[in-house]
Amino acid sequence: MDLRALKTFEACVRLGHFLKAAEELQYAPSTVTLQIQRLEADLGVSLFVRDGKRVIVTEAGRWLHNEASVLLKSIGTMRQTVSDIAAGDNGSVRFAAIEPVASQRLATVIADFCKIRPKVELTMEVSGSRTIAERVRAGELEFGVCSSPPSKLMLGFEPLIEERLGVMLNRNHPLADQDSITASDLAGLTVLVKEPTCIYRELWETAYPTGRNQFSCIEVGSFFVIQQMVKAEFGIGIVPIYGGLEQEGSLVIRPIADLNPVVTIGIAYKDKNYLGKAALLLMEAIRGIREPDPTRPSA
Repeated sequence: MDLRALKTFEACVRLGHFLKAAEELQYAPSTVTLQIQRLEADLGVSLFVRDGKRVIVTEAGRWLHNEASVLLKSIGTMRQTVSDIAAGDNGSVRFAAIEPVASQRLATVIADFCKIRPKVELTMEVSGSRTIAERVRAGELEFGVCSSPPSKLMLGFEPLIEERLGVMLNRNHPLADQDSITASDLAGLTVLVKEPTCIYRELWETAYPTGRNQFSCIEVGSFFVIQQMVKAEFGIGIVPIYGGLEQEGSLVIRPIADLNPVVTIGIAYKDKNYLGKAALLLMEAIRGIREPDPTRPSA
């Protein structure tokens, strides 16, 4: 069944006249007549009864008009949706990011993206770098914001920012007034760190492998919980340096002067050629958090 003929038929019934249908569809009247004749031949029934210049819809024609109206509306919706997906205004995106990048840098980016493209079904997960990279490789995520993935996963990686570890202290802590902290300052203290699979925990242990012999180490699975424990004046936290984690002046984060551990955070992806437009646009928005290149001259 020719969809163009079906559209012509629907217009003829809705407007009540072949000539009006021809004007709306911008067809010659003979084209409208020919399409209706072909549609009747295809179906093997008469859709109209001719009465001089008048045409009256048959019972079969009335039923077909009801069904055609629903079908054409559905096709119109399909075409619009496909067009929106191609433009990045519809579709779905599933990605993941590590903390505290997710809350401290990406939350507002994601909110703005969703406001601009409300039809896009967006799923943002928060996980560890290793898990994110493995899920991107498996095709479960379009991309991830994490540390550089292992080379064996064969993922693309775009560096965005460099993060440095610091020491989170309660304002009342004796070390809070120092501009920076040395490793020796931590001797005898209770140190709160993330779980072993966390990239920041790995970075800390790489930079300070002998630390366990000098202080008490407690694993805490959430930066928020570390924040609250330090606020309650229990221990100090090893965290990335983010002003947003310094809660209303009750906490401070000081750099570790003699270690200066750094980790690169970026976008990990499998193959951009297989990503939808919405995912590519979201990646472009996330690139906005990239730190400026100090070697590049300003405009």
